[in-house]
Amino acid sequence: MEHTTAPSVRRGHPLFARFYARVSPAMDKGGVTEHRRALLASATGRVLEVGAGAGANFAHYPPQVTEVVAVEPEPLLRALAERAAADAGVPVVVRDGVAEHLAARTPTSMPWWPA
Repeated sequence: MEHTTAPSVRRGHPLFARFYARVSPAMDKGGVTEHRRALLASATGRVLEVGAGAGANFAHYPPQVTEVVAVEPEPLLRALAERAAADAGVPVVVRDGVAEHLAARTPTSMPWWPA
């Protein structure tokens, strides 16, 4: 099966971004925070976080993480992520972008990675 990328990629959805930014704190209080902590507890080294949203994960990366490169295409969420990055316990760099356009090598340690 051939993979093609759409000629234009939508860079944001303002309605979703506003909704997500308002609902996210309530979701965290409802148990999502514990899920984030458990999910990220074993992270180490340099991390690529695609679709960082408002940066809610940043506070939960353990000290073994040397850097988080966070990619978020939506302008409002990216601005919120940049604020969250300033308070993170590990170095976080927030970038504008979409997964389809990331320049990355195929990880040799991940044989399941699509060619």
